[in-house]
Amino acid sequence: MGTYYRHSRSEKAEVPYSFLCESCGKDSGSLKAVITGMEASDNSNFKTLNAQREEKLRKRAHEYLVKKMKETYRDAVEKKVFSTDFHDQCPHCHHSQSWAVSGLMKIKYENPIVCLVVGTILALLAVFCHYYGDMEYVTLPLAAGIFAVGVVSAAGCLIYNISKINKKRKSTASGARNLPVIEWSVVQSLLDE
Repeated sequence: MGTYYRHSRSEKAEVPYSFLCESCGKDSGSLKAVITGMEASDNSNFKTLNAQREEKLRKRAHEYLVKKMKETYRDAVEKKVFSTDFHDQCPHCHHSQSWAVSGLMKIKYENPIVCLVVGTILALLAVFCHYYGDMEYVTLPLAAGIFAVGVVSAAGCLIYNISKINKKRKSTASGARNLPVIEWSVVQSLLDE
């Protein structure tokens, strides 16, 4: 049996931004959001990749960064939805900013969906093993229990996310409404690809 090595690459870019605090009114100064593209991976029998496969892996990682950057730009400029990569805590008074709620709203369902999908897949796998496998200990009630754990986990994640959003909304309810000033020109080459 051969050994497999997983090679992975990811790229990131820093986007400068600043904001006027909605609580204390002070300028945050220059901050940097680090936007990271999805990780590109390649499985190989060798510890190191040849130049061609290395270049292909690097190119895929770059494409993932470009895609993420364009999505982040489009959300911020067109929809006024700011990624959670743009940290909203004021460096002076440590208060949160109202514009950050939109980023939390965008990812509200991500973890609950993952929990539900994983629970469903594991439950279906257990049902498959029950009917077609030689595993007597895998019963239908066990499969139902696995699915129930996935549903409860998803509900727990959703409740946690909603409470986090409500807490941030409550803490930013008073004060002015300011948006961050993002210097997209620094990453214009990525946006133009």
